[in-house]
Amino acid sequence: MRITFVLPGSGPSGGVRATVIVANGLIERGHQVRLLVYSGKTGLRSIARKTLTAICYPRTSSWLSQFRGPKKPFSDIGRCDFSDFEIVIGAGLWSCAEISRLSSNKIRKVHYVHGISPQEPELMERAWREKAPKIAVSSYLEEKVQQVCGQKLFAIIPNGVSTSEYFSSVAVNERDGVGTIYANTYHKDPATILAVFEGLRTKYPRIRQRAFGACRPDGKMRGFVEYHRLPSLEQARDLYSRSIVWFCASRSEGFGLPILEAMACGCAVVSTDCGGSAPDIIEDGVNGFLTKVGDANDIINKIAMLLQDSRLRERIVDNSGSTVCRFTWQNTIDKLEAALSAIAGA
Repeated sequence: MRITFVLPGSGPSGGVRATVIVANGLIERGHQVRLLVYSGKTGLRSIARKTLTAICYPRTSSWLSQFRGPKKPFSDIGRCDFSDFEIVIGAGLWSCAEISRLSSNKIRKVHYVHGISPQEPELMERAWREKAPKIAVSSYLEEKVQQVCGQKLFAIIPNGVSTSEYFSSVAVNERDGVGTIYANTYHKDPATILAVFEGLRTKYPRIRQRAFGACRPDGKMRGFVEYHRLPSLEQARDLYSRSIVWFCASRSEGFGLPILEAMACGCAVVSTDCGGSAPDIIEDGVNGFLTKVGDANDIINKIAMLLQDSRLRERIVDNSGSTVCRFTWQNTIDKLEAALSAIAGA
């Protein structure tokens, strides 16, 4: 198959990262795959940052530098050339809206749904109104897509985690803290993150508090939260591994790779029931805990339970290991290849 992924930018986002991983996997299987990356200098870059899930993943330089196929910048999708029957995949909301400008006579369009932007309903409607096949990374997106455009998903294909990259890198007795991803965007709910850290500082003054992300830290965190901006993959693995508990306080997620990454590194995980992968991955009380969105006290109480009860924590971590084994990139690429083959043959 000839396959083109359209990306809204080259930033360190989870959506760019996932797209590069699956695109490389498809190349390894003999498919001709390229990336078209928006390089314009208009306000579309800020839209792209909002729509490609969370910009908070570690990077070595750029996820795009890890792509093993051809990549081409563009400022006007209408001037790009496509082959007959080429599969053109819009990755994220902005890209889905952008490929709607292309004629459907020659190509086969696919919407790769990484998440939603509830505060921008017009963007979602513009992105999804075309009846192209839609592949989503988590099950909660099915209802959202149907609400917006009345169309069922073609497939639900969750992202994966690489256990060769994410694994426990320290001894159990070296774990001494609680950690999270931090971003100052609406989706990440920085106010709740800060409230959780403040509450834990009062309850457990000796517990180390850590966070990493792409943005600059909130000034209120300085002095008591150890913050790492854009760490390398090795540094991120160490931050996970030194955490007893990892929490996610997001209002909304597309997939939420840090939940799987933290599990793979041996953390007990507490997450808001924020859509994305949280309810797909976490069975409440079995391999982690789910809490209400925006409820800092609930998050604090669940973290406290795990810090105080070593047997509960060990059981949660053991069950998390089994969960991680189900979410591999190999499985993701298998399912994506099968879905695209079905679309190509339709």
